Amino acid sequence: MTTVTTHFERHVLQIRMNRPEKKNALTLPMYDVISEALERAEADTAVRAVVLGGAGGNFCSGNDVGDFPDAGSGQQGPTPVMRFVKALVNASVPIVAAVEGVAAGIGSTMLLHLDSVVASAGSRIVFPFLNLALVPEAGSSLLLVRLLGYTRAADLVLRAGSIDGTEAHRLGIVSRLAEPGAVDKVALEIAAEFASKPPQAMRRAKRLMKGDTAGLLERIREEERGVFLGLGSAEGAEALRAFREKRRPNFT
Repeated sequence: MTTVTTHFERHVLQIRMNRPEKKNALTLPMYDVISEALERAEADTAVRAVVLGGAGGNFCSGNDVGDFPDAGSGQQGPTPVMRFVKALVNASVPIVAAVEGVAAGIGSTMLLHLDSVVASAGSRIVFPFLNLALVPEAGSSLLLVRLLGYTRAADLVLRAGSIDGTEAHRLGIVSRLAEPGAVDKVALEIAAEFASKPPQAMRRAKRLMKGDTAGLLERIREEERGVFLGLGSAEGAEALRAFREKRRPNFT
């Protein structure tokens, strides 16, 4: 089975994570496929909008924990995760997310980089990092504070919070609510509207609104270092064991 599918039609590129049995948890090869698609979209002026979605009723449950030991093994140089996050940060083509079911970990933090996030009221947006002895990633330690203010961001991150689509819409993480089963349709309609606008002006406008991304990229690199520290720590090892054994961790 192809774990990432793409479809291009009428100037809109659809990228769908396709591991429904794992709630579309991302493996390192999946990151590379999605990153390549985003990089090609950025370079191809025929692409005027991108839609990110998931198969089987969920958006993305985050990283596949089976890849965690490799990620924490002291790997040097750019990682597939960093390549993906940089593709989001550097994108000038507008990107729309279609969120149903679970959006957790990188599935939640990627939303902070996008231009429109469509979700159902019953979707679940989860920031689980502290439960895994990890720091938040993908720039979320900066972007969540900018979006929500410190105390609301801290409440989500430090409690490893979970919110539904309605609350995420109230906070501004989700930009549009749609009925269950209609999320993909609404996301495609928004992407089609983006694609109907002057394409170069659209990209220039997005770059201006994003502003200087140097500070964001530096924060992302700092977060990545923190993630590696967590993965290599005794706390991280206990958190992963507890997750796999479906028990409460013991950090004493």
